[in-house]
Amino acid sequence: DTPDPDAALDRRAIWIEARGFGDVFARVVGDPQDPLMLYVHGSNPRNSSMCWNVLIEELVSRTASSPGIPDRFYHVAIDCPGYGRSPGDRQTIRSYPGAFLQAVIHALGRKDAVCITGSSQGAASTFNAVLEIPKLCSFVAVCHPVGHAVQRYTAIKQPTLLIFDTEDAGHPVSVGRIMRAHLPTPYYHEFAHSTDGPWEERHMGEEVVR
Repeated sequence: DTPDPDAALDRRAIWIEARGFGDVFARVVGDPQDPLMLYVHGSNPRNSSMCWNVLIEELVSRTASSPGIPDRFYHVAIDCPGYGRSPGDRQTIRSYPGAFLQAVIHALGRKDAVCITGSSQGAASTFNAVLEIPKLCSFVAVCHPVGHAVQRYTAIKQPTLLIFDTEDAGHPVSVGRIMRAHLPTPYYHEFAHSTDGPWEERHMGEEVVR
């Protein structure tokens, strides 16, 4: 790793000592004293904290000019155990989502996060973590989410952003519509990649700060 040539972003790499789970590698942007936004990638073997680079850059730009929300956040994108640079068992984030994400948040000196953002299986883990520990965060944002027994999501009180590609068979939009029906406060978006392109890359930052 080298110093970030963009001094305004000041992207860094850190190691987080998550109690009970060992060292967790993370890429971070922002001041550690600012409100925490935590990012959880999916389960593809190639996935890592780098999945969130574009979204975090977009959010840093948008929050600086959006009235009614803090100017700055501490963005922390983790490599879940067994992915990227983090050692450990890849099953950790699936088997112990609440305990693991809470350990990460506590290791960062916080009781909770403002928002946890998840993609694919990372979204499922985010939902499960919030079900296990309801006060883990104030908001949830997910794209291309996987979900299991989504009827349970009636217990998730956090406002939740959901983004689905209707053409992505691996993340069925039919499940997304059931999620929308059961979540108390959903903010739901569908798009078709063939006509809309990578809609989530262009608009997820906008929707997160809305």
